[in-house]
Amino acid sequence: MRRFTRTAVLLAACVVAASVAAGAMGRSGGVPVPNGYVGVEASLPTAYKSPAKKAGSCTIGFQNPIAGNETLHTLQLAVVAQAKVYGCKVIALDDRTTPDKQVSNMQQLIAQKVNAIIFYPLDPKATVPVLKQAKSKGIPVVAIDGTFGSRTAKAPYLPYIATQVWQGRDIQAYLQIKALAAAAPRAKVGLIGIGFPVPALKYLNQREAFWAKKAGMSILGTQDNPSDDVTGGEKAANGLVQRYSDMTAVVGYNDPSAVGASIAARSAGRKITIVGLNGDSAGLQAVKSGKLVATVRVDPVGWGIETTKAAYSLITKQNLPLPKILVRPAELVTKANVGNVASWKAQVAAID
Repeated sequence: MRRFTRTAVLLAACVVAASVAAGAMGRSGGVPVPNGYVGVEASLPTAYKSPAKKAGSCTIGFQNPIAGNETLHTLQLAVVAQAKVYGCKVIALDDRTTPDKQVSNMQQLIAQKVNAIIFYPLDPKATVPVLKQAKSKGIPVVAIDGTFGSRTAKAPYLPYIATQVWQGRDIQAYLQIKALAAAAPRAKVGLIGIGFPVPALKYLNQREAFWAKKAGMSILGTQDNPSDDVTGGEKAANGLVQRYSDMTAVVGYNDPSAVGASIAARSAGRKITIVGLNGDSAGLQAVKSGKLVATVRVDPVGWGIETTKAAYSLITKQNLPLPKILVRPAELVTKANVGNVASWKAQVAAID
């Protein structure tokens, strides 16, 4: 445990260097698994084999958990752009962070006889009947974070999805804590979680706590963001500030929560080290301004490219069988490399 803390600065610096180098290579292969990470996601493949374009067209259904979110909107743009490469169209529906809406949207896509569906489950168990229905109709389903934490997870819905892309929740948590360990060793940490029952994000909080304890930090408690935005992040952080007078750091499940925490800390006159996640435009700006010591930039463009490649491979029966799980590692962004990060818009524009 003590050794982890002593080497945190060096390892974080190595991660930054690797991220910058990987960014220069483009997003087709993504960024590498970070140095020092040996968790469950370390040896997973990071990309599907690219299918060849076949004659004819197809229709891919895409279900966006919440279309107004910048990261998820980027994911949708990437799906549309990659589908266009294959001569396919996309029917995109907004699940509005509501499990019932997600189920009804999938039923709608099945009724429209799409050739494949891409979705990010909000309540995986609730989708079991409709996923089974899709499979019975011969419509392959590609998931994003359908399971997490175990490469051999035997969840009820797993037999009904053809393959899945992991966002790399354990890697994300690992990088967040690496950044925090470099900036505030032995921190006393408050976690901000989401106020919706999204299993992947609850798992993220668990892994943040795991890596923080491994780094010799104390986890004081968790407060949920009730609205998944900056205002909700400020409210959650205010709750942490009021409960824990000795809190020295906050780790947020997304950048809006982290930015909200910086507002709450400033209002309370508290000096708190804050790390975000997503690497959206607000998060990058907050790193530049010093509101956040770091953010972990996820790969929505890569998620979109890879899930669409998988969907098209399944439709055209290429490269089968596909890997059951692949992962798209995230990258650490600090003041040292924030100026070198390519915009998601530019990455989507480069899809061809």
